[in-house]
Amino acid sequence: MRSGLTALVVAAVTAGALGAASLVGAPDSVVEEHPEVLEPVVRSTLVCPFAGGEEEARSHVGVYALPGVDAVADDEPAPITARALGFAPEPGATPEPTPEPTEPAEPILTVDGRGVLERVRVEIDEGTSIAVEGAAALAPGLVAEQSMLVGEIDLRGLSTVACTPAAREHWFVGGSGEVGKRGRLILANPTSVAAVVNVRLWDEAGPIDAPATQGIGVPARSQQVLLLDALAPDSARVGVEITTSQGRVSAALEVRETDETTPMGMSYVPAASTPAETVVIPGIPDHGDRVLRVLAPGNTDAIVAVRMFGAGGPFAPVDNEVITVPAGSVYEMDLAGLADDPVAIELDSDEPVTASVRVVDDPDDGLPDLAYTAATTPLSGTTAALFGRATSGFETRLHISSIETSSTRVTLRMLDDDGEVVDEEDVDVPGGGTVSVELERPEDASFATVVVEPAQADTIIVAREMSASADDGAYLDLLPLPSPALQVSVPRVVGELPGVLDPSAN
Repeated sequence: MRSGLTALVVAAVTAGALGAASLVGAPDSVVEEHPEVLEPVVRSTLVCPFAGGEEEARSHVGVYALPGVDAVADDEPAPITARALGFAPEPGATPEPTPEPTEPAEPILTVDGRGVLERVRVEIDEGTSIAVEGAAALAPGLVAEQSMLVGEIDLRGLSTVACTPAAREHWFVGGSGEVGKRGRLILANPTSVAAVVNVRLWDEAGPIDAPATQGIGVPARSQQVLLLDALAPDSARVGVEITTSQGRVSAALEVRETDETTPMGMSYVPAASTPAETVVIPGIPDHGDRVLRVLAPGNTDAIVAVRMFGAGGPFAPVDNEVITVPAGSVYEMDLAGLADDPVAIELDSDEPVTASVRVVDDPDDGLPDLAYTAATTPLSGTTAALFGRATSGFETRLHISSIETSSTRVTLRMLDDDGEVVDEEDVDVPGGGTVSVELERPEDASFATVVVEPAQADTIIVAREMSASADDGAYLDLLPLPSPALQVSVPRVVGELPGVLDPSAN
């Protein structure tokens, strides 16, 4: 009995030593000799939020895998697929999460290779999210975009949104809980396991204690829709943080505004970058009613220096060089008269902030439309914008801003409907400046699709603007361009850690 107890104690001590060794990690010398390496991603999933559902709308989803990127070798790669997720439950409902996987739906679109541009008209009676999946050789550099143009009696406008990956954290600055300004927060789970989501909100007065915002279940391969007017009634401007305690979700915020029964515009609010001491918002146009909104989610007031990147370089707006954002609130600043050309806005703060700009085109004759642009990260490499419109009165421009003090160059390549390059242009952007380029739709092409390749990574931010003045009013859309996933950092596996539990020493 005694020997058995001794054996147990020895075993426990040995196990404890092994556990401690594993928790301590590899020696610094091993880490320095074998650092993490960058490898091509082998699986990419993007979610296009709430496509379809409007009988009279022209709703599309487009998919494109960038050519010329590093990828794993695969003699017979499986095609990229786009599939509808489960239909949304009643807005505001909270289904119980379930760990049981569900079978994916049949594809509505497939892409067989790199550099092949595919689009599909989405004609679904109920709005649902679309999951775009690429694996192995077709995973890196995957770009997808959603577009809707609608002119109904009670809904009118143009909106596009970049399809985004599922993640554990998302931020938005935009939307409202006021009457007539309907916002829908769309949580989509493209994975095979359930996700549990927590939502925090702020408005102009401070943090919002909203009901039913914790522990929201989003079942596998489905979506959940929350209404801002239910979560933040009467709030004029809203900031949103979405986090998951289990799994991952993609998130989007759509706004549709009306004056009683008259449509006043629609837009997606682009996801904003994580709050930081320096953020930059691209693509503020030179027209419309423009309003900056800044969220300071912390417990301390944020003192924020405002700088604009314009056609002639950086400048501080007169009488608005520094603003104070009260702790835990969404601050608003009118941009009227502060810039005569398209600009980007840099916010340099002593506390983490994130931000957006709301733009409304309201013509004297006809109905208005609205759009948002938001704080974004600089392009880490090549990207693409798929659904530019340059026909029937529409104009499409790229607003390219340098965040560096020195000039940089960007190459723009226009694509036809097969993904072939039909025109190429090099654009020089001065340090701290913004250059706007009008895109022309190639002959016989459906859209003005452009590939954007910066000469240097992390030096520019880009947003696409589409605008039109039609008989019934204005159309407007803004889209900050994200960087597609190309590589992932992975630890290098080593066969032996020197001097640690060497069995040959026994």
